[in-house]
Amino acid sequence: MKKTLYVILFISLAITLSAQVRYVRNIPIQLPGNWLFEPKYTPKEIYPTPDGGVIILGDCEAHWGDPDFPNIASDCGAIKLDADGNCEWQWWSRNFSDVLSIRPKIIGIDQEADGRVNFIINASLSYNQLGWIDQQQNYSLQQVQWNTDDGFWLYRALRLPDNSIYTIGWLQTYPYISAFFMHISAQGDTLSTRSYPPDSLWISTYYQAVARDMELDTDGMPVIVCTFSDMYGSVLKTDWDGNILWKRNTNNPCAYQNIAISKVPVTNELIIGYPVFNSISYDYFEVNKITSTGLDSLFSIGINQFMDSYFSLMCHNQGFYLAGASQYNEVSVVNYNFLAQNEWMWSGNGMDNCKGTERIFIFPDSSLIYAYTADYWGDYLHIIKLDPNGTEYEENITSEPQNCIVTYPNPMKSNLTIEIQLDSKIKPSDKNIYIYNTKGQLVRQINANYKSSNVLTSNWDGCNASGRPCASGMYFLKYQDEDIDLTRKIMVIR
Repeated sequence: MKKTLYVILFISLAITLSAQVRYVRNIPIQLPGNWLFEPKYTPKEIYPTPDGGVIILGDCEAHWGDPDFPNIASDCGAIKLDADGNCEWQWWSRNFSDVLSIRPKIIGIDQEADGRVNFIINASLSYNQLGWIDQQQNYSLQQVQWNTDDGFWLYRALRLPDNSIYTIGWLQTYPYISAFFMHISAQGDTLSTRSYPPDSLWISTYYQAVARDMELDTDGMPVIVCTFSDMYGSVLKTDWDGNILWKRNTNNPCAYQNIAISKVPVTNELIIGYPVFNSISYDYFEVNKITSTGLDSLFSIGINQFMDSYFSLMCHNQGFYLAGASQYNEVSVVNYNFLAQNEWMWSGNGMDNCKGTERIFIFPDSSLIYAYTADYWGDYLHIIKLDPNGTEYEENITSEPQNCIVTYPNPMKSNLTIEIQLDSKIKPSDKNIYIYNTKGQLVRQINANYKSSNVLTSNWDGCNASGRPCASGMYFLKYQDEDIDLTRKIMVIR
């Protein structure tokens, strides 16, 4: 049953904790030529590196030529920060050369165990690349040509269990824009494409359906959030060829704003969030859980002085983080539990027309990092890293961990970080973690070490007891100790 909390949410929670800030950094965008000036940078996705830093993927436009009558050049690339948030290097894929006719976009795919980030550079028909970059700025770019006759833009890409790549976005099919799904091999060969026009016409001159975000379901099939009918939100599940297995409408208009989807780490439940549009403005932010039979409306969060536009939603074990901007142009990150209670928030300095990364990144220690910029020429990249728990008057408030298995990354390729987090009253005596296949057969037993008195940590290299790499597919991590019985699903991708 829907809980209509958005009217009273911020009244009933008058005391809101502030987030503990680990660092705040303002990174100037360093372009590769002195004839380029006033960059306009858009951060996209954030990935951790083995040295404790991060790699941020993003797009950039810049003025060039005569300052009084400038042209615009575009490119995309990566920015590397060290563990303290300081910029180590900036890499641009083509040094802003020969880019007048296209606007390339970079889309992250996944990350290797050694920290290497895989990505797609999409510039419609003539210029598409698969690439990777590591923390030492070593990189590779491979030109690809995808089989479609119309221009398209990609918003999201995910690695599938067979190592191929599934991408979503929109396709220009006159007189409208269609939701676009493309399946490509690990080498970039087109395996299949599908497009779906809007179900109905919103207004007489502008028709569009756009696939915006996705997560993999527990069976490895994509679950995608779209705008489809009269700018209403929709959730689709497709096979790898883009054929729709089921479709559910939100029955709420969301216009052109992002619809976000995220997975709860322990339960693998899928949560979506989107701002609801009333034909003039956005009224509230709606949060739904995807169930086996439909969409379960969990609650709504009111548009308020803390946040009236939303960029990102990311689930964690006890709730989710929202990032956006307030009516005063302050960037905010807010932590909500699953009862819609505001646990804590962080707000940054005011700026006009903020743009934030499409995803908040959560580290294995549950700290989070977020990047944002202002939508004007000559901006900086702003980075914040926050502790996971709220603080009051700068004093840490430590929350009790729930009994759970935390893993990263999942799906995995060659290395998995495992943490067994237990209530502080429990003193674990068994330090063994067991890995089973879908037939219930024991694949591997792993010994864990104490990270603290009630947290165990270990790693799995993806191999069985004989040292041979396990095949792609679903596996189960199991931990038992006295009254504790924990299980976690793991997807292995080769």
